[in-house]
Amino acid sequence: MRVRIEIEADRDDGAGDAARSLYMWLSADPEVSAGAGLSPVRREEAPGRMGPVLEAVEAVFDSGVQLASLVVAVASWRSTRPRAERVRIERAGIRVDVDGADPEAVARVLRALGEGAAPAAGSGEGPGAPADRPQQRD
Repeated sequence: MRVRIEIEADRDDGAGDAARSLYMWLSADPEVSAGAGLSPVRREEAPGRMGPVLEAVEAVFDSGVQLASLVVAVASWRSTRPRAERVRIERAGIRVDVDGADPEAVARVLRALGEGAAPAAGSGEGPGAPADRPQQRD
């Protein structure tokens, strides 16, 4: 069974630099690039800009081990940033914020995404929602 996820990073200047950096980081990771098909997700930019801007990274793979490698790589990238970028991973309508690189933070993301189940009632959404709980996308 093929799994498709999308990874978004906050755009620090509207030019997609964070998403571009994340895409390059994941592409350079041998464990991620060997097991997942990575592709940039672009959006059209406002008039006056030169072409589309990288908005997110899409990954397609077929095992939980590949998902784990991807989450670890995303968390590692996040820890290298001068300011902690907000990173959101989405799978089958479930959105989870990556909030740390420690093993427990990675495990929370994997639990939330692993089964692709709907969030528990009362888990909340939006900026005040706990980062370790999935958020159903509208």
